[in-house]
Amino acid sequence: MGDAREISRPNGTHALSSTEKPVLLFMTFNASGHTAGAAQIAKHLHFNRGYKDVYFITGPQFQSLIESTGAKYIKNPFEPITPKAHDGAPESAEFLAAMKTVFADAIVPSYHVLKKALEDIRAAHPEPRKIIFVHEALSQGLLPYNYGCPLPKGYTSLPKSLNWHTSIWVGSDPDYPPFGPGLPYDPTPENKALWKSIHAGSRAMWQDVIDYYDAKLQEIGATKKFDDSVLDVAMNVGDVTVMATTPSLDYPSATKNPKKFRLVGGLPVRELDGNLAYPAWWGELTSNSALPISDPARKKVVFVTQGTVHRAYHELLVPTIRAMAGREDVLVIATLGERNEPSPLPEEDTPGNVRIVDYFPYEAVLPHADVFVSNAGYGGFMHGVMNGVPMVLAGKIADKGEVCLRAARAGVAVVYPKSEVTQEEIRTGIETVLTEDKYRKRVKEIQEENIKADSLGQIEAIIEELVRAD
Repeated sequence: MGDAREISRPNGTHALSSTEKPVLLFMTFNASGHTAGAAQIAKHLHFNRGYKDVYFITGPQFQSLIESTGAKYIKNPFEPITPKAHDGAPESAEFLAAMKTVFADAIVPSYHVLKKALEDIRAAHPEPRKIIFVHEALSQGLLPYNYGCPLPKGYTSLPKSLNWHTSIWVGSDPDYPPFGPGLPYDPTPENKALWKSIHAGSRAMWQDVIDYYDAKLQEIGATKKFDDSVLDVAMNVGDVTVMATTPSLDYPSATKNPKKFRLVGGLPVRELDGNLAYPAWWGELTSNSALPISDPARKKVVFVTQGTVHRAYHELLVPTIRAMAGREDVLVIATLGERNEPSPLPEEDTPGNVRIVDYFPYEAVLPHADVFVSNAGYGGFMHGVMNGVPMVLAGKIADKGEVCLRAARAGVAVVYPKSEVTQEEIRTGIETVLTEDKYRKRVKEIQEENIKADSLGQIEAIIEELVRAD
């Protein structure tokens, strides 16, 4: 257990006493990348910092995870329908479809479950006990209240809220490349004019999604029309928006309003579950890692994942396996991102230097890896950073192309900002990272920067700030 004694803060205040600590209510969208980080925060605050009354709303597949944090689990029954990766639609069309069937469709059930949770928590913890709401930016919990939907019984206003954003900056800003096209950050006058034009023109592309959001809000009693940028709203709901990154990993514009937007650094590497079941080949990996770097018998370890959502293995995972096939000096570890997922390659077609596991925590493999190959999901990217492992990233859909550009700008990865890559491209990327030490040195520097940022300490300080704001 951690130490929950009172500590001094940089602004001269002190940590809240046990009697001053608020009730914490977390709410996340029902998906691993949106829930895992918030669960880590809840666990730290409960077990290490003395926050005894913690509640957590999310999907039923995360109930055991949430209960392990010490929080009281509250079920959100909404099950998102995720479009299949590359179902024939262009990536932009697939992304916009997901904004409706994944996120907009979450609005109504999320509103109802949050409203009841707030009423029940207030009944269990009467005023003057304060409640702080930790809202994951795409969970849709706060959205209805911004558009006039009825407040929970017993409330004249919502509790103060920390808006937890699990990706890069996605808001619109004239000094910033627009989200989506994958334009590099190069703020020349000509590029700024282009960015402004794209920002203005994107309204038509988003209009169907905006109208769909509005219809969902009207269904639950909104008094104000939803006619805003969906991504701007996600970034701006709540009192303070927190991102798990540092300035080195995003563009300068992301820090323009430091009171509203806080870059707190990546969450620390999670401890492994003591009951984790290891694959049969695990000893081979750890024995290899125990060899000195200079030992010619020590193999380079390439860890590859297609992520947990867009698992189109032909795009990245299979090309990586085939690119490294026959390399006696390389061991490839591939994780499929879903429990009980069958291998995309028949056993007889799987190279002898490849080990495949259906689902396994990144933090278990990364300490043994020399290169991390990923489809540039933000959670996986930050796992690479926090473990100090240089990367090869390839992805385009959703935020993945934008993550690629930030990783390249930071100097921690060779990137291919597209969904499908060739064996030759992956082979070249891996060889570049293995032979050019600048990638390893740079990711170690940024790892240290993020560790020193003390994300969990900063998040607690923001919660204390919100408690004192009234």
